[in-house]
Amino acid sequence: MKKSLCALTLVTLSFGSFADSAFGPSEDVQKFYQAFDVKNIPLSKMQSWPYYKYVSMNMQDFVAHGMVNIPAAVNPAKINSADIAFDLNQEFKGGQSFIENLIATQTKGFVVMKNNTLLAEFYDNGYNRGMTNNLQSASKTYAGVIIGRLVDKGLIDLEQTAAHYMPELKGSVIGAATIREISNMASGIESLGDYHTQGSNGYEWELEIGLQTNGTPKGHLKAIQQAKSSGALRGEKWEYSDQNTDTLGLIAEIVSGKSLPELLGEIANDAGYQNTSAIAKTSDGSMSPAFGIDVSAIDYALFHQYIAEGKAGKSFYETAMDTQRDNLASSSTGEFLGQASGKVSYGMQTYYIAEENILMSLGSFGQMGFSDLTSGISVINQQDWSINIDSDKALDTIERSIKIIKALR
Repeated sequence: MKKSLCALTLVTLSFGSFADSAFGPSEDVQKFYQAFDVKNIPLSKMQSWPYYKYVSMNMQDFVAHGMVNIPAAVNPAKINSADIAFDLNQEFKGGQSFIENLIATQTKGFVVMKNNTLLAEFYDNGYNRGMTNNLQSASKTYAGVIIGRLVDKGLIDLEQTAAHYMPELKGSVIGAATIREISNMASGIESLGDYHTQGSNGYEWELEIGLQTNGTPKGHLKAIQQAKSSGALRGEKWEYSDQNTDTLGLIAEIVSGKSLPELLGEIANDAGYQNTSAIAKTSDGSMSPAFGIDVSAIDYALFHQYIAEGKAGKSFYETAMDTQRDNLASSSTGEFLGQASGKVSYGMQTYYIAEENILMSLGSFGQMGFSDLTSGISVINQQDWSINIDSDKALDTIERSIKIIKALR
């Protein structure tokens, strides 16, 4: 699935120590359209073409440790269709229409929404309304919203350490980091990178969260406790790791006295979710908000609309939009993302495009959501890339989403 950067003309990415295993140009698109038997998908290749386009919307059948359902809202939002919708047939760029670009980027679910009104909607790859798709790391923004809500309630102090809330983390690298540092991916633990070489830190982590099956998990909490230092000072460097997010999830459960499905259910109720969603379990039976949320396209759009309308809570916005404490923008990853949008910073498990006043969630294989704080518009993309971050498709998706937002403001 993952291949080397080859002749990538963009900046070198640094999401992890093994960047060349996860980032670069796409595989030959012919592989995307190869036939396969959905009853005989090899688990070792479930996240690669052509299988992942099916696996991603049937994750409950593939993750090793199972999933927990989250009910739809008690009072689902009334979804309306616009009298005049955004025309996806119009030109996006270079003679290519928006709908042609959606197809070219393997987009399976695409929704533009404002005030619960559908301004554009597109489905492909066997996906449709009411079905759910895994958000991969776009799930992390949900963790950021949960932590922000708990800060607003006085249950979490951003300047307290993780070990303060979880004594089990005392003496560990991440235990010494503050909640703010963990939320901003600056805890000082090493990045996860190569997810497909047995024995690598990324592969061993995926055993804990159920995305790899060839090996024996040592325990989700133990893997967090044993996370190694990157050598960087806490708060000084943006270093992407799922262990940061899952630590936040464990702490959220402790301070709130509620499970993550319950906390996510509160967001589902507030946003007006139409469908049942789900979150993946770990080897310990805890949850993984780092990757594990499955949600429908319309509900993902409702979530980003909830953020766009300023409803996610004061602490979430203050931390997510705090460019003074940012460590992403000056990194090679930040430089890459900025090519399509201008400066991009990171806080509270969320990306912030300051020039456009847009908050963004971003996950592997093209799960990308946008909340326009200026207009209340949300745009979501659920895609099926061949690698974690397809360099060309990522930039196209950011550019396309922002262009639509600006046209509708």
